[in-house]
Amino acid sequence: MLLEISHLTKSFGSFTAVDDLSFSVKEGEVYGFLGQNGAGKSTTIRMILSLIRPTKGSINIFGMSIEKEREKILQQVGAVVEKPDLYRYMTGYENLNVFARLSNKHISKAEVMKCLELVGLDKRAKDPVRVYSQGMKQRLGIAVALVHNPSLIILDEPTNGLDPQGIADIRNLILMLSKEQKKTMLVSSHLLSEIEQVADSMVIINKGKKLVEGKVNELLNPDKVQLEIITDNNPLVKDLLANSGWAKGLRNSPDQKVLVDTTADAVPLLAKYLVEHQIGISSLRSMNSLEAYFLSLTSGNEVD
Repeated sequence: MLLEISHLTKSFGSFTAVDDLSFSVKEGEVYGFLGQNGAGKSTTIRMILSLIRPTKGSINIFGMSIEKEREKILQQVGAVVEKPDLYRYMTGYENLNVFARLSNKHISKAEVMKCLELVGLDKRAKDPVRVYSQGMKQRLGIAVALVHNPSLIILDEPTNGLDPQGIADIRNLILMLSKEQKKTMLVSSHLLSEIEQVADSMVIINKGKKLVEGKVNELLNPDKVQLEIITDNNPLVKDLLANSGWAKGLRNSPDQKVLVDTTADAVPLLAKYLVEHQIGISSLRSMNSLEAYFLSLTSGNEVD
């Protein structure tokens, strides 16, 4: 395990932002750190980076305690926490060169340019950052995290505020860094469909607590679906299903939607059952993505 979080807790007065959180990241994997906004992801990342101190718990990286070996550990870690801090009136190359010098490692001009090439900004290296798009700034922030060749890269909401093309660019960059550069990556996000496409493993948290952790392909069984049903009388349908053989799969939903966990081959049988009870069906939508899984775990829980 490259990163091990054990019983991590962070309280601010009477408010507990992270509550007895434990998870582990293996070397070489992309690890998805999932949760709605306000779930405690950024607070956890700040503790991992030793920007704030935990109330309780331990953080071990590369087999060392961040509390005891902070400087040694952080020399091997690169991170972008929320929006990257960049010098707007300096060029992309100048920005990266400044951060390269701050790393206390000897990094040549050729290595700086290679890093810009890695994130697709080598042809814009001489342009001032103030003319960069948000997606380009985000990629330059990732270049800053990469310039000292770290073993662990931490990205906090890397696609926030980006358009679809920018999101795709960051997704492809994460996959390239993992597959070609063999980097271990912890990627936090509330964009579940994006994490589903890049992560090997994941943890889902809500209100600072861990809900589930594991391999993405093991947690998501493609034979099982969550069915969203919209009818002319959803409260009646809920009562009907609650007193039937479908009751076990019926999910609670705060917005009166009808959600049923079932199998793909049982969907026609459920539709037939509703029609036989004279229910007017407006739509049936099945979901077997990470998004449906996440929503099924967090439904009914408000997030600050």
